[in-house]
Amino acid sequence: MTTTPSPTTEAEAPAPESGTAGVVRQTVDLMVVLCLGVLMFRTFSAEAYVVPTGSMAPTLLGHHRELNCPNCKFPFDVGLDDEGPLARPVCPNCGFQDFESQPSIPCNGDRVLVQKFLFDFRAPERWEAAVFHFPADPSQAYVKRVVGLPGESVKIAGGDVWIDGAIARKRLEDVRAMRILVHDGRYVPADSSRFPRWVFRRGASRRLGPSGWIQDDEGFRHEAVSTHDGDLDDWLVYRHWDPVQNRYASVHDYYGYNGGDVHADNPVKDLAIEARVNVTAEVESLALMVRSGGDRFVVRIPVGTPDPIELTRNGHGERVLALANPLSAPVEAAKERAHAIEASVFDHRLLVAIDGQPLFEPFDYDDPAEGASNDESPVAIGVRGGKLTVPDLKIYRDVYYTSSLGGLRRRPHGVAEPYQLGNGEYFVLGDNSPVSNDSRFWAQGPVVPRSMFLGKPFLVHLPGRVVALEVFGRSVYWIPDPRRIRYIH
Repeated sequence: MTTTPSPTTEAEAPAPESGTAGVVRQTVDLMVVLCLGVLMFRTFSAEAYVVPTGSMAPTLLGHHRELNCPNCKFPFDVGLDDEGPLARPVCPNCGFQDFESQPSIPCNGDRVLVQKFLFDFRAPERWEAAVFHFPADPSQAYVKRVVGLPGESVKIAGGDVWIDGAIARKRLEDVRAMRILVHDGRYVPADSSRFPRWVFRRGASRRLGPSGWIQDDEGFRHEAVSTHDGDLDDWLVYRHWDPVQNRYASVHDYYGYNGGDVHADNPVKDLAIEARVNVTAEVESLALMVRSGGDRFVVRIPVGTPDPIELTRNGHGERVLALANPLSAPVEAAKERAHAIEASVFDHRLLVAIDGQPLFEPFDYDDPAEGASNDESPVAIGVRGGKLTVPDLKIYRDVYYTSSLGGLRRRPHGVAEPYQLGNGEYFVLGDNSPVSNDSRFWAQGPVVPRSMFLGKPFLVHLPGRVVALEVFGRSVYWIPDPRRIRYIH
């Protein structure tokens, strides 16, 4: 048996909507679908959280003030503690301290999106940020970085994390995620003529001849110079000005976010350099020098030739497994070619990358040379040959994990002796170690069970930093700076 639909009479046919009514209906439908989509996204995929404190600064910012240094124009943030006095600002880039008459902008904490249920499908990994229920008060959500995994023995010594008696090393992506800016060469202090942050040196001594380096508004520039010592590197050497001590000194664990009243007593031996360089056919090679405690590493990278990469440690050659050298390709005459170069010595591991790709396999060493901490000139970049420009040059340090938390009188976990984690237990630390209440200091014990993890923060979608928005040329509003939207690693 078959059936046929009954015909629809003209009276029964629906009347077409007017143009305006159709647009309104479509808009309402779109808003309903969008709201349902957001609800489904939040319910099953991601949820937004506000970061109230600076325990993960500078990765994530809590409530803070924004300032601009009048001496070097460097923008930086200082934390706001609702229960304590205002932190005393000290510029982390140049050490300027007189901010009493300088304006500041109060800002909320970063707002982050958290990928929920991720850890239901895989376990948290070392060095990744994670959101979890605070074990002592599950109604609170904390965000920290995972450092110890189930079954491991965790100890904090010399500012580093040690797992089962061996130092825990970082991959290149971990270094990028956790490094803390020490100095940005783009922001030149007004007092740099009296206290230069960069000096030019040919070879190992200033007496060996003139340098081809100069500094101008566009960064650093190198030109060929006549010299009898043509085989010597021409060095651009960083000199560290300690913000708290207000003098040249080795790099310490100072956080501009915490202000000048929080002690920074620990010298940091794990440092990094990042540079954007424009090479020409006149350049024969580039060299990177990084000190780490008693060790001095020099990496020499040929330019325009397939010659091998050279690595020396304290003057002795070391073998490395080279991967690829983007600088080896010939450079066209009268042209410049831009490259991004980064080198770090974190956790007894030397890493060098060009244009984001490792230059050689990580050089690991478990026998750090005994000696004094880094001196005031721990990092340098050298060149052999002629024209080269370096428009962007930054110095970084690693997180230094401390054994105390302000005035808290409590024996920290995993410091005097290793802490043994059980099945499903994790050890977590904050990037802003001097003020982070984390696994080291919890009275109930240092562990976070896997069942208490909420998810992984992956995006700062509403940054705490703000930018002025002028409407009709009159009123100024402060809105989240869209340039600070960023992924979290």
